[in-house]
Amino acid sequence: MQTFDDFAKYVLDNSRHNENTTDSVHIIVDYPKIEWDDWAEYMATLTWFSGIPLSSGGSKNSNVVFTRNITDALNKCDAHDYAIISYIGSFYYSEHDNNIWTFFNKFKNSEHIARGHLLFHPDKDYGRLHPQTIFLNLKMWRELGRPSFENYDGKVINYARSTSNVHDDYTPHYVKAGEGYEEVKNCEQGEFISKALEAGHTLLNFDLERNTKFFCYPERRHAIALDHERNRNPNIVYGRNNEKLPEFNRKYDVIYAPAAGNLAERLYAKFGHEGTKLVQYDNNMDSILFKQQMWTIQDVKATFTHWRRKKDLIFDECEYKPELVEESLKDFSDEQWEDVIKSTYCEFVHMDIMDGPIRVDPDKTNLIYLSNIFSYNFIIHKMKIEDIHNKFKEYCELPNTTIYGKNIFKDTVYNENHLC
Repeated sequence: MQTFDDFAKYVLDNSRHNENTTDSVHIIVDYPKIEWDDWAEYMATLTWFSGIPLSSGGSKNSNVVFTRNITDALNKCDAHDYAIISYIGSFYYSEHDNNIWTFFNKFKNSEHIARGHLLFHPDKDYGRLHPQTIFLNLKMWRELGRPSFENYDGKVINYARSTSNVHDDYTPHYVKAGEGYEEVKNCEQGEFISKALEAGHTLLNFDLERNTKFFCYPERRHAIALDHERNRNPNIVYGRNNEKLPEFNRKYDVIYAPAAGNLAERLYAKFGHEGTKLVQYDNNMDSILFKQQMWTIQDVKATFTHWRRKKDLIFDECEYKPELVEESLKDFSDEQWEDVIKSTYCEFVHMDIMDGPIRVDPDKTNLIYLSNIFSYNFIIHKMKIEDIHNKFKEYCELPNTTIYGKNIFKDTVYNENHLC
């Protein structure tokens, strides 16, 4: 993609963003200090991808505007009441109960007009909110007469700030209206800040929100936090699943599924027949070994006990979604899991699904269950979104095959390519 506009167009043309209008919008802003290149595209990818809320149902419930001018974008958001504004280069962690969206939802229920990284240097005429991340109440902004976020020349109200700082001497915990006015020139956000304070609003600095994100400062072309994110241990072995299985109106001759929890066995029990071949694949060798041990000793409890003791990996039992695990166990118990293992044959394949597509037999009906592999957090550090999406489309073109899983836009795709 040659420009920021190309990136924005590709995302909006191929995703389902803005399909369902919600009260909130994510405004993604091109970074003015760098030219567009592969690094800039990576920065934009980080912000767009990590900015799709968890449990949102994918891009179809995520409203997005790409822009170079914040005020122009805000004026296109009359259908929304709240906005997160992000410079490209912002990255949002995907912790389940402690993420940027949980804090944004708290902000939406507050009486504040804006919250973000307050920068009020003592040796500068005025202050601003750093656009790496800003929470904004659009209803209140419109009530103020839509003041500009761009550079401003004119009169502004003086501000009073907290005596304490988040760090250094220029990050007050809050600012509010002071006494009197002054003239400023070329002051970024000067009109908005002044109008908000003049109307009696208090602007708050981020506090715990800072733990849910980082900013790369793209002009530096390097970020320690990004290095840590890219290189942190992806060795996760999934013992449990929280996925609800879809409804397919057919049985399959071959079922391909990730070596994760009881997913493959549940698919076999629901969509297999007496002669169905079951294939479990994974690019994580430990996941393959976990499932192979399960199939060798045919004992769920003993296998879990062994893998919980492993020190060099994360054994994920979905403790963060206990209600979904409980519901899954009601649908398919550990005893049923063991029954499938004892009654059928399974082939295990150590492979990266992104190297595919899998070579299927077109004379057999095939199900390839992709789960969330194409929307996995680490994938954006290895491939461009266009390449990821093209690979997904290759799977959808496989003959006599059903594809089910999330694409790079975090939307669930159910694609059938059968002759009958």
